[in-house]
Amino acid sequence: MSSNEPLQSAQQQGIRYSSKLMTALNRFTGGLSTEVTNPLKTKYGKAYDHLISGDTHRYREEIDVAISYYRMALEHRHDFTEAYLGIAKCFRRKGDTMGAIQYLSKAIEQNNFRKELHLDIAKCYAECGYTAKSIHHYERAIKLDRNSVEARFGLALVVETTDDFDYAIRLYLEIISIEAEFLPAYNNLGSIYMRIGLYDAAESLFRKLVAKAPEFSRGHLGLAITLDKAGKRADAIECYQQVMKMRPSSKNTDFIEKRIIQLNKELGRTKTRRNTTLVLVK
Repeated sequence: MSSNEPLQSAQQQGIRYSSKLMTALNRFTGGLSTEVTNPLKTKYGKAYDHLISGDTHRYREEIDVAISYYRMALEHRHDFTEAYLGIAKCFRRKGDTMGAIQYLSKAIEQNNFRKELHLDIAKCYAECGYTAKSIHHYERAIKLDRNSVEARFGLALVVETTDDFDYAIRLYLEIISIEAEFLPAYNNLGSIYMRIGLYDAAESLFRKLVAKAPEFSRGHLGLAITLDKAGKRADAIECYQQVMKMRPSSKNTDFIEKRIIQLNKELGRTKTRRNTTLVLVK
């Protein structure tokens, strides 16, 4: 019986599997038929077997055992990029980010043209506060993949911490041009525009965001604060009230309630639309 016959038999009997299960089964049966010609197995031999054992134990959260197998793989082939990457993932799982950086650096020495390696080490450097090194590797990842939204977003987050708003704005605009539905870019770009006083631009971004994701309360909050800062009190009140409806027990509740009361007072209102007397509790 061929490796695909069980699937064919099941299909003939009218048995239906989920798409995810079918994908997994196809991958498994396909692996059975191509195992003898696996290029990694052919190239790395016993080291590849140790790598697979390391991956298995890592997925089981048996981290120290996984590391030992990855190291055995490296004893057979010191140029095995995947083994260095496996150890780096284990160290990250253990919370040892500097250890992860050490092995990711070795992986990059073996293969400087893998975007994923530069992304991983950029994230690690950012976590450890090495901003310049993080930026370098994010930029390298972008050079390797001009359409990488993940690399641009990570880089934008890092450069924001340096107050390089021009660079961050350019990155967020590039993200939106590549993937128009990547909502965090709208939120973060709107926040930058608001911080530097470009309220019209910020309002436009937040309105696009809430139109695309009406259930995203942070978008409504960003719009409310922008309108508030721009002096558009009545519109700001409506947006604040919308946030309260969506998340009545959020951590921003006290701030929002006080702003609604203050803005109503500034508009000369003594009662809300629900005819409730405005009282600011000190």
